[in-house]
Amino acid sequence: MSGALSILPFKCPLCVGGIEPSPDGQGRERCLHCAGFGLTDEPLGGAERAPRPPGVMRTCCADCAFRPGSPELENAGVQLPDDEPFFCHQGLPVSGFGAYTPVATFRGLPLGAMVCAGWWALKTGEELPAKPYREVGVSEDEVEKRWGRA
Repeated sequence: MSGALSILPFKCPLCVGGIEPSPDGQGRERCLHCAGFGLTDEPLGGAERAPRPPGVMRTCCADCAFRPGSPELENAGVQLPDDEPFFCHQGLPVSGFGAYTPVATFRGLPLGAMVCAGWWALKTGEELPAKPYREVGVSEDEVEKRWGRA
């Protein structure tokens, strides 16, 4: 993925939606602290957390890569990206080789995939999931639905 990833998990405590308030209640100029975004990664004082973006999973799945005991973490994080989004495998089709494969990508990003809740928690300083990783098996019916009869 090209370009730097920027995560702004806090509402700017110095402005309202990116506009500095003026004494008469009318907005003046773009906030210099948050560059007019209304969000920041520098929480001054008691900055409020920004709402979770709609493209991020609400909770970690049972077999989330960021749960204790997951194969990805057991591998010293070798398979986990450091500076680009990590996408949840929920809802992605599985290839015949057992790999989660998006149907379409745009500029290297899987279309329709949600950002992993565990990855988001790690990058924004939220609490990581405490429950250990649980392998979720695929039943014979699901295998038949995906790949047909053997």
